[in-house]
Amino acid sequence: MCSLAKDSILNFENDSDFDFDKLPKKITILFVSGKFAATMKSKPDQVEKVFILEEDKSRVDNQERFATGKDLIFLLADEIYRCYNKEAKAYSESGDLIKANLKKEEVSRIHSELKKTHQRFFRRDITINTSTSTLTRLIWLKSKLKDDVETKRLINLFDEIVSSFSVFANLSDFREYLHEHETFAHIFLIIDTDYDDSIVADFHKRSNIKIVCRYGQSSSKNETTIDNYPELCLHLTHDLITHYNKLGTDYSTKKDATTAKEMFTKAHKLCKKGLEF
Repeated sequence: MCSLAKDSILNFENDSDFDFDKLPKKITILFVSGKFAATMKSKPDQVEKVFILEEDKSRVDNQERFATGKDLIFLLADEIYRCYNKEAKAYSESGDLIKANLKKEEVSRIHSELKKTHQRFFRRDITINTSTSTLTRLIWLKSKLKDDVETKRLINLFDEIVSSFSVFANLSDFREYLHEHETFAHIFLIIDTDYDDSIVADFHKRSNIKIVCRYGQSSSKNETTIDNYPELCLHLTHDLITHYNKLGTDYSTKKDATTAKEMFTKAHKLCKKGLEF
């Protein structure tokens, strides 16, 4: 990741070397240890998110606190992808097409670099799979990348519930992403109706994709297509409630009361959110 985004990643080996005052005055995402997080009384305005590698497994929530370095590497790739896409869009809108294209090239390389990292460091790690993982990702595969009101509203609605929310506008990038996440993340997919039925059918076959929602206006109307935002929210909420209740039941059976409570709490929060739209 550093080789791809060397201008965007600052690495501090020792806590004593880190000084918030020396951070660049631009949007910053911190990846820190649980020990360092405990010393943080507040965070500067430019720090948008903090992700923590948590040693105390009872505090892992897969939103801010994560159990393994692998989780944080995938999150880092997701955040770089999101930020670089945003920068590419800004360059395009300002008319600087050269910088926009350069940034898009960097975006296209992110998940291939992630694959190399995974193969190098985690090839022998086969202990995590979707039957034991609580990592749940909500992904929207769009036919073109753009910031719109519905995407922002959906992020605001589910961001504090799911482990991550990502937006893709390139099918090959998304397939690469799926390959890297196939063994351990539960994925709920929204896909624009512009994509061919054969592509959707392929996603239905993948074991890590739990739900596929086709969204948008389509001439070939069918029961699986959702064409309005409130219905999309209701559909996702219902499916996520079922998902988290099942995880809660599974962990109750395994006598893991802490994780079971966390999953049931997420389901309860989703029930309340059902009244917001």
